[in-house]
Amino acid sequence: MGRCPTRKVKKRRLSHKTARRDKFEVKGDDLVYTELRKPETEMKPLQLDEDLPGMGQFYCLHCDRYFSNASVRDDHFKTKKHKKR
Repeated sequence: MGRCPTRKVKKRRLSHKTARRDKFEVKGDDLVYTELRKPETEMKPLQLDEDLPGMGQFYCLHCDRYFSNASVRDDHFKTKKHKKR
């Protein structure tokens, strides 16, 4: 039962990457733009959060990512992905 014995080609299955893509969804460009347009006085300092990398202190506003330390964040600022954003 089950499969046809003459079938040579396997069924194509959905990639697991499409299901995981939502997990790493970043903010849209419009939300990032509104955050950047806020005056410096209105922006609050980052709060300590134990669940985030680097206690939530090293953040890239453009890419919506947290980093473990300042050197990793500074390296990220030089990458192609960050420059495109």
